Amino acid sequence: MADLHLLEEKQAPPEILVVDDDAMVLDIVVESIRAAGLNADACEDGAEALAKNEATHYDLILTDMKLPGLDGLSLIKRLKADNSDTDVIVITGYGSVENAVECMKAGAIDYIIKPFTVDQIQVAVRKALDHRELRRRALERELYRELSYLDPLTGIHNRRYFDEALEAETQKSLRHKAPLVLLMIDIDDFKQYQNNDHQRGDEALKKMAHLFKTTCRVYDVVTRFGGEEFAIIFPGAGLEHSMEMAGRILQEVRDASFEGEERCPLGTLTVSIGVACFPEHASSSAGLVRCADQALDEAKRRGKNNVQLWGSFR
Repeated sequence: MADLHLLEEKQAPPEILVVDDDAMVLDIVVESIRAAGLNADACEDGAEALAKNEATHYDLILTDMKLPGLDGLSLIKRLKADNSDTDVIVITGYGSVENAVECMKAGAIDYIIKPFTVDQIQVAVRKALDHRELRRRALERELYRELSYLDPLTGIHNRRYFDEALEAETQKSLRHKAPLVLLMIDIDDFKQYQNNDHQRGDEALKKMAHLFKTTCRVYDVVTRFGGEEFAIIFPGAGLEHSMEMAGRILQEVRDASFEGEERCPLGTLTVSIGVACFPEHASSSAGLVRCADQALDEAKRRGKNNVQLWGSFR
């Protein structure tokens, strides 16, 4: 998942580092960047550049190919080995273009050939920063998209994600003629258990979500359907396996310890589970939800703390 800190950090002006052991070239490049209204630091060798980047985390480094000690190519490789997201532009002469291409293969985003003009420097820097901003915005959009699919309390997927995932899985089931099972799960007597202690209720919901996730397979879709109700999609699972899984979930909840559960009618917090299969019980995702919900209602009518399969009680 994308980094949540991306939304929390205030966007700062880009930081740029220029690395060259030729004092004249270094001054020209730095002044060209500053003339464009951007910040630019300078150093003369690759080892110093690594140390400065570790402290500052530059957005962009412009480095000469030939440096004392650590050269431009080695600098790029070290940055990549350190998982740095700093972009690199290589500065090289006409006779070293092949080496510049090697730097591109190693992770540099562009190269500038000497002799260059102030405009060439500014255009290359602006292009690199624009591309970096586009990547940042794309990452931010992806983060917002991911967050929109998560239940903020339990950390598992929410109803919106469930609706999209179930529709996708039913279509996949039809194409591949593979089985699909849906479990609807409701915490029994939850309002009585919570008894206006919302913190206790929240902790129980989080614990339930964790229990369901750890009991299911990694590719099963565990979601909070709403309130104290959960839904689990089992792609490719047959009825026998899903009934076995439902029974295991039932037992795991019985065995778990929840604060204040002695106030529940059964003396412990329990769940009721409804099970429905696609396409045996329904021909659409909406129909599958209705069948699983009816099976859940039957489990409630039969005293709660049990599993019911749609059709077995009709």
